Amino acid sequence: MAVICFTNLKGGVGKSTLALHFIYWLLAIKKRSVAVVDADSQASTSAWLEALEMDIKCHRITDPDQLAEEIPELEKQCEYLVVDCPGSLGEATRCVLLTAFFAVIPITPSGLDLMSAAAAVRIVKQTQMARGGLPKAGVVINKAVKNTKLLKEAQEVITQLEPAVAFKQIIYQRQAIADAFLQGETVWSMKGTQEAASDYQKLFAEILRLAR
Repeated sequence: MAVICFTNLKGGVGKSTLALHFIYWLLAIKKRSVAVVDADSQASTSAWLEALEMDIKCHRITDPDQLAEEIPELEKQCEYLVVDCPGSLGEATRCVLLTAFFAVIPITPSGLDLMSAAAAVRIVKQTQMARGGLPKAGVVINKAVKNTKLLKEAQEVITQLEPAVAFKQIIYQRQAIADAFLQGETVWSMKGTQEAASDYQKLFAEILRLAR
């Protein structure tokens, strides 16, 4: 029913980690029907879902034409179709944006990431002009360190990246999140991760509110 994609111009921003935890939250905690398209050539989301042994349909599609054709069909089979886009703004990502309802753009508090977020928002804006306002989009600060100048600067910049909204919830840098992939777990199944799980829960609830 709704296609939600995670995208950015560059890798290393935690895009796949956010996407995977969002998928898990929708399926295991919110009890929603979910399907996944892993369009990233690194296939991190596919590998992580396999390690979790989750009962979910994950489709590995990287060809732009195939993405454009299959996403609308896959969307009909579930409440939420989550797409992990490539770490670039090439043709595959553009095809996803032409089918998505909401685009989540994660950044880390750094100059390069803020530049990449601006480029991603520009592509989203171009797509919105062609699609009558879709996809909606939001920028989330990921891997942030509390009470730093970089974080404050990033918060100021993302409020200016219209038409994307700035998510209120920030995801802070935590060792448990960094370890989750190697352990084949999520923060909901690891010890001492209540704060990380709470941050994710608030962010994901915010995504669903904005994606209505």
